[in-house]
Amino acid sequence: LQAAIDSRVPKLIIDNMGSPWIVDCIHLVSDQHIVFEEGVEVLAKKDAFKGGNDALFSAVLKRNITLTGYGAALRMRKADYTTAGYTKAEWRHALNIQSCDTIKVYGLTLADSGGDGIYLGVAKRGVPCSEIHIKDVVCDNNHRQGISVISAENLLIEDTIMRNTKGTAPQAGIDFEPNAANERLVNCVMKNCVSEGNAGGAYALYVVPLDGTSAPMSIRLENCTGSGGSYGLNLTTSNGGDGGSPRGTVEVVGCTFENTPGPGISVTNVPAERMSVRFADCTVAH
Repeated sequence: LQAAIDSRVPKLIIDNMGSPWIVDCIHLVSDQHIVFEEGVEVLAKKDAFKGGNDALFSAVLKRNITLTGYGAALRMRKADYTTAGYTKAEWRHALNIQSCDTIKVYGLTLADSGGDGIYLGVAKRGVPCSEIHIKDVVCDNNHRQGISVISAENLLIEDTIMRNTKGTAPQAGIDFEPNAANERLVNCVMKNCVSEGNAGGAYALYVVPLDGTSAPMSIRLENCTGSGGSYGLNLTTSNGGDGGSPRGTVEVVGCTFENTPGPGISVTNVPAERMSVRFADCTVAH
């Protein structure tokens, strides 16, 4: 499979051979469309992924990649990674995307990772993931998050399910959590998404590292639901510091948060004079 990817053919079809493709760490290349046929399962090799940062599929400083896999799955061996033979870690992601541009992920199930189903991070300081489209994806039974968004600009997540996250905190369906003030959460939109049964919250927006020097954040959730986790939506920012408080907007429209032992909605340390937070037509229910 890696050799086929390295051929750099513009469109690569991964056939359903009737049994899983067994792989070690796979590294993606730019300018390629990979189509996983219906029924394809790509499975992490047993007794591999010993490194704490070993991911099933990785794209680092790449561009123009499309992964299409309706009825296909990328699956790791979550239970193995907490045994004595493995160094404790939370970064064995199913799909690791860092500082990439123009990435599309359609229809895949990303399951049983030792980290996140999808990780959108940074490989080069100041270079966010940009022009990212995730649609019709299922992130199931991952160790840390369904999806982590560290730094992204022009991110659209649609019709995606994030469920059954359990293993290590925060254990959210999705977590927007930059690591530094120079990272970005700009024009990040979620539509018609479901976050359910996660050990942590459904939607976490923990943006404390952002400050007044950061690009103004803009996040919108539209017609999304969260249920069965410890809380529905949690927004936490910094209310000051050397760089001042962060700027930006958060909009939550037509969303439902229900059946959580903790709050349906929690908003903490948000500076009213610099951050606009709007909830419209939302439902919070037990």
